[in-house]
Amino acid sequence: MTLTIRRKMLLLVAAAIFLAQAITGALVLRQEIVRYAELKRDTLFSAAFLVAAVVGPPVAAGDADGVYGALSSVGRMSGVDLVEVHGADGATIASLGSAARLASDLSLDDREAAIPVGSLLATHSIRVDVPIVRGGRTVGALWLYGNTADLAARLYTTVLTTLAGATLALVVALAFGVRLQRAITRPLQALVSTMSRVGRDHDYAVALQATSRDEVGVLVDGFNRMIGEIRTRDEGLARHRRRLEQDVADRTVDYRRATEAAEAANAAKSEFLATMSHEIRTPMNGILVMAELLAAGDLPPPARRNAEVIARSGESLLAIINDILDFSKIEAGKLEVETAAVDAAATVDTVLRLFGERARSKGLDLAQFVRTPPGSHVVADPVRLGQVVGNLVNNALKFTEAGGVSVVIEPEAGDRIRVAVHDTGIGIPDDKLGTIFGAFSQADQTTTRRFGGTGLGLSIARRLVEAMGGEITVTSRVGEGSCFSFSLPAVPVAESAAWPRLAATDRRRTAVVAVAAPLTRAALHEALSAAGFAVEVTGRLDDAAQLHDARLVLADAAALGEHSDLRRPGRHVVAVRDGSAAGESLADAGLDRPVARRDLADLVAALIEGRSLGPAASTLAAAALAQFAGIRVLIADDNAVNREVATQALAKLGVRAETVENGREALVATEGGRFDLVLMDGSMPEMDGFEAARAIRRREAESGAPRLPILALTAHVVGTGADAWREAGMDGVLHKPFTLARLADGLAAALDPDLRMQRAAAEAASPRDVTAPDPEAPPAVDPAILRDLLEMAQGNTAFVDRVVALYRDHAPRTLADLDAASAAGSLDDIGRAAHALKSMSFNIGARRVAAAADAIERLARGDGVPPPQQAIADLHALVAEACGALTARAA
Repeated sequence: MTLTIRRKMLLLVAAAIFLAQAITGALVLRQEIVRYAELKRDTLFSAAFLVAAVVGPPVAAGDADGVYGALSSVGRMSGVDLVEVHGADGATIASLGSAARLASDLSLDDREAAIPVGSLLATHSIRVDVPIVRGGRTVGALWLYGNTADLAARLYTTVLTTLAGATLALVVALAFGVRLQRAITRPLQALVSTMSRVGRDHDYAVALQATSRDEVGVLVDGFNRMIGEIRTRDEGLARHRRRLEQDVADRTVDYRRATEAAEAANAAKSEFLATMSHEIRTPMNGILVMAELLAAGDLPPPARRNAEVIARSGESLLAIINDILDFSKIEAGKLEVETAAVDAAATVDTVLRLFGERARSKGLDLAQFVRTPPGSHVVADPVRLGQVVGNLVNNALKFTEAGGVSVVIEPEAGDRIRVAVHDTGIGIPDDKLGTIFGAFSQADQTTTRRFGGTGLGLSIARRLVEAMGGEITVTSRVGEGSCFSFSLPAVPVAESAAWPRLAATDRRRTAVVAVAAPLTRAALHEALSAAGFAVEVTGRLDDAAQLHDARLVLADAAALGEHSDLRRPGRHVVAVRDGSAAGESLADAGLDRPVARRDLADLVAALIEGRSLGPAASTLAAAALAQFAGIRVLIADDNAVNREVATQALAKLGVRAETVENGREALVATEGGRFDLVLMDGSMPEMDGFEAARAIRRREAESGAPRLPILALTAHVVGTGADAWREAGMDGVLHKPFTLARLADGLAAALDPDLRMQRAAAEAASPRDVTAPDPEAPPAVDPAILRDLLEMAQGNTAFVDRVVALYRDHAPRTLADLDAASAAGSLDDIGRAAHALKSMSFNIGARRVAAAADAIERLARGDGVPPPQQAIADLHALVAEACGALTARAA
């Protein structure tokens, strides 16, 4: 319990008064006892001397009766209990009265002797002894006993008197104390109250009036000074705060203006990028698609190469544009990544396939090494992962003049997978490694002038890897090469196919890899060793020590012309091609460099399972585009060039297309349900494509009509138009410029597979001839291809004759396989036989046979329907024509 100053002061006064009264009372009591002792002593001695004088004569005479008579005459005295008279010999002569006496009771024989207070309080009686004198002679002694019974009453009276006085003094003192404490505590209470108010209300304008000049007054004055200083400080702070608030307000206005200006500039930049992207992509769409159509057509080799150069140059320009747009998205914080389990090896296969031609043009080796357990995937965005690997491989090829580039996929600690891109290029100086991932950063300006590029690729790669939860690093030595690597979280996928493997007792385990390219050779060695083969690697077939016993031979296609006797029962020969068909006809199968792991796995699995590889069937030959026979597509685009490009591209895919020029015409054209899909441009006059799509969706909802697939055909990849297709209810988007493969993928994703089957079956049953003769068709055998073969063999006509003989031998047998597959209704076998015939026909220059076989393969594999018998009959006629032309040449 906390006591206030007021209570403390009252208690202090009360305690002081009590203590003073206690001391005073004790002194008064002692003094009263002392007075009582002296009075009692004197009274007893006076009485004793009086009685001694009275009994003196009888005692002297020895008259006992006289003594008794004298004592009786004296009478009973107050305060005297017993009187004893003793003779000179000490014998008791007479006694009067009675008294109980303790041995410790007080005895006095000297009238002047002081009685101790303690002895007086402890005794019950006092005995005084006086002599009895007669005639100057002591004749006896008188003992007089007195009691102290009246002492208690006297002390009680004294205590009551003292307490009454003390009480009165305490009351008076407390009254004065209360008055005094008010004079002290009232200013203090006022001070406390004021302090509480200041603390509660933060009111520093208060002031106290000092009521005295004592210590309390000094305290009040000090408080007033302190409050005044605080008030002065607060006023200064308030003025400073007002200045700061004004400064902040002014700066906020400036910042707001600057922010608005920056946002306006950023919006203008984004709009500029979107507009420029749209304006650039629209003509590029025509360039790239038409160049791709030209390259895929029947052109002389020089013209085809020119078309391919146009396509590659356009793709390079598109890559630069995409880099700039990606960097803009990253800087704006609008980059979005998906999360999925991705097969890193398959992604690298796709990337290496894209860069294969570039590596061949520079004479560089390009290979992949996969060292992760089967089923190991990474957690990443599949598209962005391919973009990162593509950027790194592109950089490696750009800065490498000799040697090669390899991509290694291997496990890393912490359940992660590491992807590393190694090159043998120029390397990076140590002082540039810290800035190599910065935007627009290259080692120096001479690098930019020599190798080109924007310097954005590595910056984008770093941002993408970080967005997917990884980290990218680089190590390099100048003149030796560089290694860019990144790691991503790993996740097992149970349904992934395991790498094929021979049984330990299989006698087909000996394999020879005779490939000049060291990285490809090493990659094949690792992959075949993992499959259980005992592998011998060498750069040349002539140096292979185990060639005689080998059950599998993988050799450069160009070297097979010098070893036409390699093929024999029980041995499989695979041509590792480098962009040329030379020597492939002397092999059982072909693999294109860079060798894809999936294709090598399929080849090894076919060997282990005992399946035929097909004559010279290149597993990485350009894949046939999916066909959409009978599909009807409406193209809505206001640009005549775009309409022509889309029409030609769709025709290449077997699609029947019609065109309109704006969204309103598209809305009308789709009313009758004549179309299976709409390619809708976004920006068109009268009614844009997005509004037209919304109108179509509203009409479907009102009428209950089936949903019509709509693909947005737009050049907007950034800005407000980038996602407008989704808001309009479209089914997908195809960004310009597109490739035939992307167009085919978009159609395949949007169209119902059952509808494709129905349209393809109806198209196949129509009287249309799959291989209708063309009045300007090329000859049965292209002499330019035969000349290329002869040139490759350095004028050795025997080599060309062997190739021709092999074709004349294998083509009819492959046709027989096709007939058997058609009779059995096996679409897989039809597609496999047609593909084999197409491949060998391309190699020999029988373009018309290859085209007819390609059409049959597309029907079987792409559309899932058997080819018409007329198409197979026409193919027989074309093969016979080609074989006849080859026979005539030999003659």
